[in-house]
Amino acid sequence: MNYITSCPKCETQFLLNKAHIKAHRGKVQCGHCEHVFNAKNRLTEVSDDINSTEEYQASLEHANQESMTESAHNDTYPESIPDGETELIDKPIYIGEFSPTITEPITIEDLTTDPKFSKKKIKLNLWFSLASFFLLVLTALQAIYFMRTKLAAEYPQFKPLLVKTCDLLNCEIGLPKDIDFLAIDDSDMQEDEDYQGVINFSSSLINNANYAQAYPNIELTLTNTEDRPVLRKLIKPTEYLVANTKIHNGMHAHEEVRIKLAINPSDIAVAGYRVLLVY
Repeated sequence: MNYITSCPKCETQFLLNKAHIKAHRGKVQCGHCEHVFNAKNRLTEVSDDINSTEEYQASLEHANQESMTESAHNDTYPESIPDGETELIDKPIYIGEFSPTITEPITIEDLTTDPKFSKKKIKLNLWFSLASFFLLVLTALQAIYFMRTKLAAEYPQFKPLLVKTCDLLNCEIGLPKDIDFLAIDDSDMQEDEDYQGVINFSSSLINNANYAQAYPNIELTLTNTEDRPVLRKLIKPTEYLVANTKIHNGMHAHEEVRIKLAINPSDIAVAGYRVLLVY
């Protein structure tokens, strides 16, 4: 079975057979203007003895003008062509002006992809990747900034670099203040034998960390016989350390410092005490 179709753009007619239509679901490319269209939508069935468009035109000259017009614009796809048997290839057939010559087919992507749109999409993806990388680096730098003291303590090999960076940013790298690694032990409180009303407090301050830490403050609370606070005193490192101690160097790793204090509670009756380390 043969068919006549025409290009909707330039109206050039072509002769097709059922194999041509089945090959690519009816999609063809005009050999005259290179327009791609679906031949199924513009098919006219002709007899098998017509082998060219010239023969078809000759046969139309003997037909009625009205029949010729209806035949030329027939949009009905013949039921004799089994659409279900067509191959699932979404590519058009290239057809010449007077013969259905098949050449390299054009894919749908070739017809619909906009090169400018693809370039814009690539640029957008590139900018998105750069922005994501910048945010990742910024987050890492912020984490280093806020954790600089602990990083310098746990990784002393990086401390010189962190110190130089802080000099540029007008910040400081102090000593860590991990209160959980500090302990106070062997505490005792006794009345002074030489001075009436004076209480001597002694204890040991221990740094259990593997790095140096800042000296803490000592909160000493004196209690009465009912274990109620009667006097609370915050003792700073300058008060409980010996005179020549370099406080800015902090307590070395696993260092133990002995503390001795003399307290005058005046006329307050003292029966006990509590000790707390704070920063």
